[in-house]
Amino acid sequence: MSTTGRKLVLGSTWRIVNSVAVGLVSILMMPFVVHSLGDRMYGIWTLVATFMGYSSVIELGLSQAIMRYLGRSLGAEDHAECNRVFNTSLRIYLALGGVVLILTVVMAALAPLFCRTPEDASLFWKIILLLGLNFALLLPAKVYKGALEAHLRYDITAGLDLAALALRTACIIGALLLGYKAVALAWATLLCGLPSTAAALYYTHKDLPFLELHSRYWKRSTARTLFSYSLYSFISHLAGLLRSRVDNVVVAAYISLEAVTHYSIGSRLAQYSDEIMTALLGMFPSVFSRQEGARDYDGIRRVFFLATKISLVLSSFLSFGLIAWGKSFIARWVGPRYVDAYAVLVVLTLSFYVVLAQLPSTALLYGTSKHKFLAWLSSAESLVNLALSLVLVRKYGTLGVAIGTLVPMVLGRIVVLPVYVCRVSGIGYLNYACAMSKTVGLILLALALPSFITMKYACPSYAMLTAIALPSGIFYFLPIWLFGFSAAEAQTMKASVWPAWARHRAQAASTTAE
Repeated sequence: MSTTGRKLVLGSTWRIVNSVAVGLVSILMMPFVVHSLGDRMYGIWTLVATFMGYSSVIELGLSQAIMRYLGRSLGAEDHAECNRVFNTSLRIYLALGGVVLILTVVMAALAPLFCRTPEDASLFWKIILLLGLNFALLLPAKVYKGALEAHLRYDITAGLDLAALALRTACIIGALLLGYKAVALAWATLLCGLPSTAAALYYTHKDLPFLELHSRYWKRSTARTLFSYSLYSFISHLAGLLRSRVDNVVVAAYISLEAVTHYSIGSRLAQYSDEIMTALLGMFPSVFSRQEGARDYDGIRRVFFLATKISLVLSSFLSFGLIAWGKSFIARWVGPRYVDAYAVLVVLTLSFYVVLAQLPSTALLYGTSKHKFLAWLSSAESLVNLALSLVLVRKYGTLGVAIGTLVPMVLGRIVVLPVYVCRVSGIGYLNYACAMSKTVGLILLALALPSFITMKYACPSYAMLTAIALPSGIFYFLPIWLFGFSAAEAQTMKASVWPAWARHRAQAASTTAE
């Protein structure tokens, strides 16, 4: 457990660094990009990105299948099966890349149908072509990154993403300062991802030298297994896209392109909590797959309980911060005329919170091939979301669209999902509910002092918001660390960090002595 724990801590650290960097870059860059492009052109960029996001359905949910079966075969130390999964997946993804290129050309040709003016259509098809080519090139690289993450080398994949972010940000800043517009952003996205893709290939073969590219490892039976798993991953992914991407389309159709910019400010801030939590806990499907491969079912239950507590604690503080400091932050960040995005931020933050609190539950279902139920649940949530958004947008505008997202998430993730996860994993629901209720009660108590500090001192100032956030974090996490985890859970978390720190200290002491 300590070796796996250290890998998870190292991977989580790098993923958090990457997520924080992405968040900071987005926060600092968004006002610059919005003012450089203007509300209308930025709305077009956002809308194109929304349409391109739908093209990711072409993966058919295979990325989760790759990590699932590679993780299980690595846990069982079956290198032949690893090669079969790896080579079969790579061939499938190369074929899908070709399909993406064809669909990209078709979407570009249909650009006039989505735009009101020839100028908008010209901009639309150019961006679609560049982003589509980028996605087609990245598809095969996903197999290599999936292999690294199945091996729990999230530190490598996060480091590569961080390097690509730095390069892309520098290119975007340079392009906008030189007077280029949205097409330059698409070129930066395409070109700046290529070095990290090449590096992923190198590190995969370095870290997993037994993987080899050979046609003899292509197996139809392996492909059938992957597609059997990915069918329900695909349904879940499609439902998630509908849930997350349809809001911008509804806002653009029923209000205006300018309103998309205002809505995206609130939604983008809310998404930061999702990205940070995914960085922290997104490795657990691979962990559960490896444990299942090793037939460590007691370990699965222990990790699930601990991960759920951690998820509740962290997502609660992140959501509190967005709601408590969001209005002041928006006013300072992009200006007072965008403060109307705060209402959207509050509602969407609550939507993300109920999802993030259940991240270990979804990870357990994906990691043990019990995600069929999750696919149908996500589909139901998305359909209700769309229906409510279409009804509420007419009366409440952007706020109604956000409420349409919140209602089905609360019902599905708080009421339905925990019951199913406990049933299929052999965990007593009453034990689960009791443990989580105690954690939630402690969280509410721990948030009392940060809430008081916020009400007294919050204002539109980066310095003041930082000064509030630091003591609030201390006052929140200290009592939870002291009283929120059992001795065994605390020991498990410390054992994941302490050995690496102790070795570093011992090496430093040895070097000093010499």
